Amino acid sequence: MYRLLIVDDEPIIVNGLVDFFSQHEKWPLEVYGAYSAEEALELLLQMRLDIVITDIGMPEMDGLQLQKKITQQWPRCKLIFLTGYNDFQFVQEAIRYNGVDYVLKAEGDEAIVRAVEKAIEYSREELRKEQLMQQADKQLRLALPALQKELLRNIVHGDFIAVRRLSEQFAELTVPLDAEREVLMVLARIDSYKPSYSVYDRGLLAYAIQNVVSEFLQGSVHMASVDMEFSRVLWFIQPKASEESGSQHDPSDSENKWSNCASFVQGSLESIQQTCKELLEVPISFVMDNNPAPWTEASQLYETYNRMLSQGLGMGTELLLTCRSTAPEPQSAPFNAGKMKKRLELLKLQLENGQKEAFDSTYLELMNEGARYPDESGIRQEIYYSLVPMFLACINRDRIGDLGPQLDTSKLTHMESHSSWGAVTEYLHGISSAVFAKTQAGMQHEEHTVVKKIHRYIHDNLDGDVSLVRIGDVVGHNSKYLSRLYKKITGEDLSQYIANTKLSRAQTLLKETEMKIYEISAAVGFLSEPYFYRFFRNAAGITPQEYRDMHTRTNT
Repeated sequence: MYRLLIVDDEPIIVNGLVDFFSQHEKWPLEVYGAYSAEEALELLLQMRLDIVITDIGMPEMDGLQLQKKITQQWPRCKLIFLTGYNDFQFVQEAIRYNGVDYVLKAEGDEAIVRAVEKAIEYSREELRKEQLMQQADKQLRLALPALQKELLRNIVHGDFIAVRRLSEQFAELTVPLDAEREVLMVLARIDSYKPSYSVYDRGLLAYAIQNVVSEFLQGSVHMASVDMEFSRVLWFIQPKASEESGSQHDPSDSENKWSNCASFVQGSLESIQQTCKELLEVPISFVMDNNPAPWTEASQLYETYNRMLSQGLGMGTELLLTCRSTAPEPQSAPFNAGKMKKRLELLKLQLENGQKEAFDSTYLELMNEGARYPDESGIRQEIYYSLVPMFLACINRDRIGDLGPQLDTSKLTHMESHSSWGAVTEYLHGISSAVFAKTQAGMQHEEHTVVKKIHRYIHDNLDGDVSLVRIGDVVGHNSKYLSRLYKKITGEDLSQYIANTKLSRAQTLLKETEMKIYEISAAVGFLSEPYFYRFFRNAAGITPQEYRDMHTRTNT
């Protein structure tokens, strides 16, 4: 229901319009009248107004002054100015303050009705936009935790783009951490599950553990967590700034602040372990570094934590391990398994989507990483045998047969059959090139099959429905996509092909048959003979009859 207020110092106009709009059943309107701007302002304080039709030239307070007061109280209210003066200055002023319309009294009721319809449509559009924005905001808020975790996971997996834009992305996703400060990292491992636990149970347990950690730590530190590989949860922790705790900021106190924070966290982890054991009946191990690290070292530190939990003392349960990290020399940087996993996921996606250039670039990065470890056969084997399943799946799926002696697929599962890492790199690149070539050939075959289907349908149904929508339904593609695909393959617009086919068929029938022109018009899909004449003349430069006469004379 929209509230419409009519304001004019002439009662006959107010009463007439109130009566007119009150009896109008087209819109859901509550209609009110006011005989002065002051009276309108009284109503303004009592209720929401959606549309106001106001005279501009009123004594004491004119319509433009009233407009300013109305928009202060009800910014979405739409105003329509009604006046007997066709004065551009009034129009300009009204537009400046978001007046919806300007109607001369001499234009009559129809002009006022159109202005009200426009105001209602504006209001509906604004409401729809607001609802869409509210819905988007709600969806974004629901998605924020997942987006935050994805960003943190990318940082841990060595995504340098994410690290370079950290401040910007933390702000966008409201991550409760400071990208300019160092960070403490704590990795938790769920040591064992009950045999009866389902996937859902394990997910629920992970959330419960995160809640326990939050209860112990969140009041004293800033923190964010992310689920990593199976049974691993990683926390990022920073001490609260001095101003948050109410004390004066002292730069010299920074070292003590981090030391106190690390001691507090480490002491709390013992209580967290005990609580999880007693309440959740699950043993947990933790590993952390007492020294904060820059975000650029998060990936490397995570790899160190994982190694500690996967060998030696880390094979036990309910452990609390502390590592003392030091910044490594660039040449001795350890192999980053998380980064490799990320690249493998990207390679698989690029291979499946036929993105050869992107694949070649990512593949070269991965193999260059392996080249950095000439004495680490295990690392090279890990890279190689991580790629093998991806290529085998493509070979089987695309039914790639013998690729020649240089690309013998029997070598794929035997890394030792290659003489060097360079030979490995070349061999696997050859496999990927063969896969892309097969995929490209298959795509071209499919594309030309689609074109053949389109041509066959048009030729068989030229007297019927050959609209793009109908053709799309027949060949199984969206009409807009179909137009782009057709032009990409043939270099010609599909609509132009249809028009050329109609013209060619019409010319053939005019030359070789004695069909009436209206019959030919129907035979090439025109419901109107005059429209067929216009189409033919525009395409051929002469009328259908002139074309027939010309070829009749030629034949005789």
